[in-house]
Amino acid sequence: MRPIPWGIAAAAALALAAVGLHGRVHLDAIAGARRAPHGPLVARAIGADTITTSEPYFGLIAFRIPLPAGTVDGDSVELRFREPLDGARVEAFGQGPRTSATLLRKRVGGDTVVVPLAPGRVDAVDVRVHRNLRPPPIVRDAVVLVPAANRRE
Repeated sequence: MRPIPWGIAAAAALALAAVGLHGRVHLDAIAGARRAPHGPLVARAIGADTITTSEPYFGLIAFRIPLPAGTVDGDSVELRFREPLDGARVEAFGQGPRTSATLLRKRVGGDTVVVPLAPGRVDAVDVRVHRNLRPPPIVRDAVVLVPAANRRE
């Protein structure tokens, strides 16, 4: 055979392999790593009056959730909405003095979103809900789960 048909066949094989393996193979060895368990967790409520809601553009609702002072190495933030999100795409970003990380990017069907926190100090979590023709989500309550040993009140 000539080189052109071989090149076309190789490109087609690579394209099929990329489509078939997309999302199944991770080349990052650290991506699957998990933190050691914290032990017993304590839920600390986040006041509804501290959560800032905005609509940067039509179809996107953004929530800024400031975490209580002294929250270091928290486990997760749980947001409960008044109604189920019906498969809306949710993204969450952590903000801190040395942290700016994407914490969550997935579709959520229920009324609860659990955002795992990055290690270290996280001052606020920005959650974005792409509502696209769904009613606007309303936060019912929010809590942050922290290890019992790090609890400060």
